[in-house]
Amino acid sequence: MAEFLTTNGTSYHIENIIIGAKSKLVLVSPYLQISKTFFERLKDASNKNVAIKIIYGKDELKPNEKNSLAELKNVELFYFQNLHAKCYLNESKMVITSMNMYEFSEKTNREMGVLIDRNIDKELFDKAIAETFSILQSAEPILLKRAERQTTIPFKTVPNGQSRPSYQKQLRGYCIRCETRIEYNPEKPYCADCFAIWVQFENPDYMENVCHRCGEYDETSMNKPQDRNCFSLWKKELKHST
Repeated sequence: MAEFLTTNGTSYHIENIIIGAKSKLVLVSPYLQISKTFFERLKDASNKNVAIKIIYGKDELKPNEKNSLAELKNVELFYFQNLHAKCYLNESKMVITSMNMYEFSEKTNREMGVLIDRNIDKELFDKAIAETFSILQSAEPILLKRAERQTTIPFKTVPNGQSRPSYQKQLRGYCIRCETRIEYNPEKPYCADCFAIWVQFENPDYMENVCHRCGEYDETSMNKPQDRNCFSLWKKELKHST
C-alpha cells in the first residue's frame, strides 16, 4: 500500500531512493537545483555504475550545475518543456510528489508526496513507470560537457609589441550557501537571506557549499569563499588593478 509523506519524509525517501539504486535511477523535476547532499548521493550512485537519467523543464541550468553533473559518469540529462510532474524512482521504489529537486523546496516549502513500493503495489508502480518513460521518450537530450574555467590571465598585445595582462571585472558571483546569483564580492559572499542566518552565529570558518566565484561545489567559508583557482585569479586581478 502506498505511503503518504510530509515534507521531511519526501526529502528523506528521495535521498534513500538515490542511495538504494542498484542499476537505474530516474529523477523527474521541472525545477532543478541539486543540493550538495543530493549531488554527493548522485556521485556515489555514479561510482556504483548506476545509470542516471534526469529530466527537467524550467529555466536554463547554471554553468556550474552542468559542470557538476558533467563530472559524473552514466548521467543523461533531458529537457521537457511542458514538464510539471515530479517523480523519483529506482528499480524498486518511487516517490511521486509536489517537491522539485530544488534546495529551496526542501528547506522552505510545505510539500506532500506518496511512496510506492514495487513489491507491494506493482500495478501502480508499473503504470507510473510507463508514464515516466513516455515523458522521457519525448524529452530533448541535453549535452553534458564540462566547460573549462579560465585559470590563467589572458594577455593582449600592446602597440610596442609587448604583452600585458588584460582583465575583465567579474560582476556576478554565487552565494556560497544557496548558490543564488549575487554581486561578486569575496568580502560579501552570501545573499541577504543567507547572511541574515550566518550573522546569528558569525562563525567565519563554517563550511559552506560552493565557490563564490564559479559556483562549483567546494568546501568554502566566509574566510575562504573561493576555491584555489578562483582565489589565485582574484589575487592577480587585485595586484594588477592597483
